[in-house]
Order: sequence, then structure tokens, then C-alpha cells
Amino acid sequence: MKTETIEQVGGAANKVTLAGAGMTGWGWLASNEFLGLVGALVAVGGLVVTWYYKREANKRHADEHRLRMARLRRGMDSDTDLGELGAEE
Repeated sequence: MKTETIEQVGGAANKVTLAGAGMTGWGWLASNEFLGLVGALVAVGGLVVTWYYKREANKRHADEHRLRMARLRRGMDSDTDLGELGAEE
């Protein structure tokens, strides 16, 4: 075979390989497994966000509790707004 013919066959084989790989990728994207993977990733992302904000809320509640306890130890009312008693807003 001539070198030119070998290069043409090689180029065509390369295009067929790329087309097959593209079709395989498209088939996977259109499959239920891909959608299941996306759903799992969204669920994990939601879990991480929920965990972060719950942790922050727990810190805030612990700080509020510590401040209320400090007010009670000083003989003050355990006012829920933790503001100065009798002060006008």
C-alpha cells in the first residue's frame, strides 16, 4: 500500500474511534446511571450544606445559653433578647 492510502485509512479510523467514544459518552449521559449519580451528588451536597448550617446554629445557641447563664449568675433576669433591661430602643 502507498503511504498516502495508509494515512487516509489511519485518519478514518481515528474519526471512527472518536465517534464511538462520543456515542459511548452520550449513551452514558442519557442513561439512568448518570441521573442516579447526579442525584447522589446533589444529595451529598445538600447534606454538607445542612451539616454546616446546623453546626453554626448549634454554636449560636451555645453562645446564647452561655450569655443567659452569665446574666443569671450576676442576678439579672434571663431576658430572651439579652438586651439591657429598661433601656429604650
